[in-house]
Amino acid sequence: MDPNPVRCRIPELLLKIGKDQQWLAGVTKKSKTQISDYCTMRKTMNFRTAALISHFLKCKIDDIYDWDIQQQEK
Repeated sequence: MDPNPVRCRIPELLLKIGKDQQWLAGVTKKSKTQISDYCTMRKTMNFRTAALISHFLKCKIDDIYDWDIQQQEK
């Protein structure tokens, strides 16, 4: 069974580098609404978008979300 993301960590990762969602939208060429939707888990991003965002946030792709590990262990 595939693990599911349970929380988006983009807001805390942005805070760590001193940037905001508007900056992330600009550098990734994503709309502010899309970035907000990712941050609030209204939408989950595909692998390509996660790779792009992780590049600008200077983190690993896996760091973007907190994952439901228990479901993976079942």
